[in-house]
Amino acid sequence: MEKKLPTVHLEFISDYICPWCYIGKARLERVKQILKDEINLEIQVSPFLLYPSIPKGGVDKAVFSKKSKLGMGRSLRAEANLESIQINYKKIERIPNSLEAHRLTWLVEPALKYELAKRIFHAYFEDGKNIGQVDFLMEQAKLVGVDKNILEKFASTAAEKDEVDLAIRNAKDEFVSVVPSFRLDHNFLIPGLQSVEVWEKYIRRAAKIQQREE
Repeated sequence: MEKKLPTVHLEFISDYICPWCYIGKARLERVKQILKDEINLEIQVSPFLLYPSIPKGGVDKAVFSKKSKLGMGRSLRAEANLESIQINYKKIERIPNSLEAHRLTWLVEPALKYELAKRIFHAYFEDGKNIGQVDFLMEQAKLVGVDKNILEKFASTAAEKDEVDLAIRNAKDEFVSVVPSFRLDHNFLIPGLQSVEVWEKYIRRAAKIQQREE
């Protein structure tokens, strides 16, 4: 008889224009691989806006960089290298408002949210694509198999915008101030980018607590 693995719900709170979140997404892949034979990770992708004042059409990178520390420091570069990913700021021309990317992710089928999120992160940080553009977001969604009715709803209405706005407000009300952040089993919050070992330890601990309560 096949052993039933414990399931740990993991809420991944992030913003698509946050480089630390892209690193966190890649690192989560390593954690999943390490734990695949021990724990079933049920991953929920949740939105956050680091810069809610960015207008819908985005801002020119040169303008944005005067207000924020856009350059990639040594620590950021080192962490990206650990995950074999690149953050190509030279390819990025505009800093987008990521709300539409969050709204599309919220709309798609649960089984596809995580795969879509990976594509959006990669497109922005590796290829410098404008992830604020609806047409581009729809292309990415088609590639992961999102239903055409959902895409039509996304393009022609403001469906789920209020829900996304509320989720972002709730995260801030619950003291999420840095991303990425993890919430395990709808309860315990782990803020900021952590090492694989730290995330692995907390997920294992959540699984043990769950098993004791059963």
